[in-house]
Amino acid sequence: MLNLKATDMGNFVIYKLDEEHYYAALLATNGKIILHGRDCNNLTDCRYLIDSIRDNATDYSKFELMTANDGKYYFKVRGSGGDEIARSEIFEDTIERYAGIGLVRRTIPFAIVEEQLLAG
Repeated sequence: MLNLKATDMGNFVIYKLDEEHYYAALLATNGKIILHGRDCNNLTDCRYLIDSIRDNATDYSKFELMTANDGKYYFKVRGSGGDEIARSEIFEDTIERYAGIGLVRRTIPFAIVEEQLLAG
């Protein structure tokens, strides 16, 4: 169970999967991924995606509430064109999911991008 507090939000970290695949994740201060951006083909696209996530994740209308096949919960963040730009972790119940949305909306504008943490 994830206990979410406003002080738990960390930073965006850009991960390099291979030469042509990157993704950005929003990490809580405990290192747990709370929001995962879609895969990008290059670092520039990944930086642009982070900006898009910032622009859209403060607007509640951009969140889509989802239920996984196992009955657990998550949410998606939609971009201005309606496409999925990020997805949350899996939550045990809807209360946690709403807490996750609230935390992301309040703190995402202040999350710092840590590009030096490219990992494979």
